[in-house]
Amino acid sequence: MKKFLSSLVMTILLSSCAIDKVKEDIGKYVPPNIDDTNFKNFIITNKNFDETWTSVIDFLNGSSFNIKNLDKDYGLLKLSFGSRDAENFIDCGNFEYTTLTGEEFKGSYIDYAKRSLIAVLEAKMDVNIQKIDNESTKIIINANYKFTTRHAIGYNDPDLTQTYNFVSGGYQTINVLYPISGSIPTRTCKSTNFAENAIFNVIK
Repeated sequence: MKKFLSSLVMTILLSSCAIDKVKEDIGKYVPPNIDDTNFKNFIITNKNFDETWTSVIDFLNGSSFNIKNLDKDYGLLKLSFGSRDAENFIDCGNFEYTTLTGEEFKGSYIDYAKRSLIAVLEAKMDVNIQKIDNESTKIIINANYKFTTRHAIGYNDPDLTQTYNFVSGGYQTINVLYPISGSIPTRTCKSTNFAENAIFNVIK
């Protein structure tokens, strides 16, 4: 009987250790590469101002960008984008986890955040088109990114809301709430420069 009880106690202890091990090692996060600093926020094209302006407007009218304001006299455009397909515009690394119930996820952190953290991307862009001479034009683009995550249990609770703010070619790293065991406590989001380059490619 004593041997049986000893074996039972040992089994419970080993099982407890196994469960603790699973609880401590169920997630992994890999941040995006932030060493790529080659992005430039302007180009000079061999088109005159009117050609450049028309090319940009035609492209925007058939795209997912929303024109919020424009002033041709000053060569200024204000745009918004990102309400859909956030993964095109920003990169927040890769994430994977396995829960005690056997649920698994492996993919981009953005996909996870959209599923589990009510994530929303709101981005704004200023496009400045400047005449250099009759045969060339300079285009400057500056975008501001705001990626917000909210825990579903506290959707309206500001203490459960976290925001990444960064600009074209930039990134931000924050300490996240309730990081899954086994993963590092920080998450990083950066611009992919997809939005900026989409416009630059129209007028190159």
